Amino acid sequence: MYLEICLIIFSVAVLILAFFCVPILIQLWRTTKNVAVTLETLNQSLPTILTNLEEISQNIKSSTSAVNREVQNFSGTIDRFHLIVRDVVDDIQHITPVAMNSPLFQTVKNVVAVIKGIRVFLDVFLAKK
Repeated sequence: MYLEICLIIFSVAVLILAFFCVPILIQLWRTTKNVAVTLETLNQSLPTILTNLEEISQNIKSSTSAVNREVQNFSGTIDRFHLIVRDVVDDIQHITPVAMNSPLFQTVKNVVAVIKGIRVFLDVFLAKK
């Protein structure tokens, strides 16, 4: 008798458990169908996406190569410009001491000083009137 009561309680418990598992199983079935549809859509659009990614990657690679070439050209131009400027500055540094001691520079310096003196004299002289 105890065995029969235990079996009845056990069958009722299994029946209740099965009753509560039915909605979960239905939701699991719906989710599986949705995943299958999503997977099918992804499989259809994935080759197109990969093709687009390959094209984008190739475009980026060619753009990077073009920018790299332009930077190299610009770097070469800057290096040449730097050499020219350095040569000009070196020439000026060599010529400047010689030019400062030349009689022509001394004469120009004296003429400029005389002109400044005359201008100041005229400004003061004409301002007093």
